[in-house]
Amino acid sequence: QALTQHMLLFWSTYEPLVWLTYLRNLQFVLHLELLREQLTGLEREMGLLAEYSRFASETGRSFPGFEGFLRRRLVQKQRIYSHVYDMLKCFQGAFNFSILAVLLTINIRIAVDCYFMYYSIYNNVINNDYYLIVPALLEIPAFIYASQSCMVVVPRIAHQLHNIVTDSGCCSCPDLSLQIQNFSLQLLHQPIRIDCLG
Repeated sequence: QALTQHMLLFWSTYEPLVWLTYLRNLQFVLHLELLREQLTGLEREMGLLAEYSRFASETGRSFPGFEGFLRRRLVQKQRIYSHVYDMLKCFQGAFNFSILAVLLTINIRIAVDCYFMYYSIYNNVINNDYYLIVPALLEIPAFIYASQSCMVVVPRIAHQLHNIVTDSGCCSCPDLSLQIQNFSLQLLHQPIRIDCLG
């Protein structure tokens, strides 16, 4: 279309809003990716602790103070999980309304673009701008995938936690069992659940 004053006013207000919406959603996804990286690292380290305890149980080889070592490492992992949970609470506290607004804006844009795409096709209007809907179609699945990839790591952390062997000849420490129960309760009462206003 010809660049009139009305077209210039429309694009100068519409395009920045679209880009701000996409960049805001990208900010959400990157924050969630940061959480996922922390949780994945924690899962990997919990798996190593489980492997150490299983090896010590099956071979009977360990070093003096092995139980204390495992317990200290578990306390450290609990602190890491607590920090990740605090990061999640800060994320949700800062972005709750914003997530809802951005997702609604993207949904509305998809609905409007689909309507005008149908209108253009129905009236045989030659319009090559259909591909502009593609970023909007990818934004919501990207956010959902990032959210799910965070939430599925926690059950795997719990699984690795309960794989730690505590009742063997070289590693039978009641304090270690208590620490595992404590961590398990923490995972239960501090779930990683990502939503926007429920």
